[in-house]
Amino acid sequence: MYWSILLGFIAIWYDEILANESGYDIRGQIAISNDPGWQTRTLISANFGEYYGYAQQNGSFVIPNVKPGSYIVEVLNPKYIIPSVRVEISSKSSGRIRARKVDYVQPNEVMLVKYPLTFRVTDRTNFFEKRETWHITDVFSSPMVPMLLLPVFFMLVLPKIKDMQDPETKKELEDASKMMSNPQMPDMSDMLTSLLGGTKKPKKSSSSKIRR
Repeated sequence: MYWSILLGFIAIWYDEILANESGYDIRGQIAISNDPGWQTRTLISANFGEYYGYAQQNGSFVIPNVKPGSYIVEVLNPKYIIPSVRVEISSKSSGRIRARKVDYVQPNEVMLVKYPLTFRVTDRTNFFEKRETWHITDVFSSPMVPMLLLPVFFMLVLPKIKDMQDPETKKELEDASKMMSNPQMPDMSDMLTSLLGGTKKPKKSSSSKIRR
């Protein structure tokens, strides 16, 4: 008799502990249109599968019996990309729920969102990379283009630069070009002396003197 009363008190005390440790529900809405049957392919996960729920026909969902803490709520669908939301359930404020955006780059930055949650599609999931297409701009990004344009620049622009120079320099350049075109090439020192405006060295006679 004594043991049955003791076991009864223990059972009542354990039920009270479970009632005090009962979790809270995370509620929200998913907005997906023009895709019949998307609810059957969608799973709502909290803390990477620790808690989960399912979407109803009207797009609403409930993740039941979630204990106080911080959770990342994700909407998993193979066809859509939907941003995640961090949900914080307070144990001191009678289960007060606060939601904010998930920012992996700046985790300390807090951007609150409305609760109950509302998830919207941002993009479709691409399982394959888009085939690259040819554009006219690809020609200019080729490393061979500068190699082809530099000779054209020297052929077309340099003569214009020569025309803009003073007559003396122009004459010296013309003399140098004539020397380059002459099959009998002069001495390199003579050519440099003529270009720099110095006195020309007397050329040696081609006929050698016959010693007597």
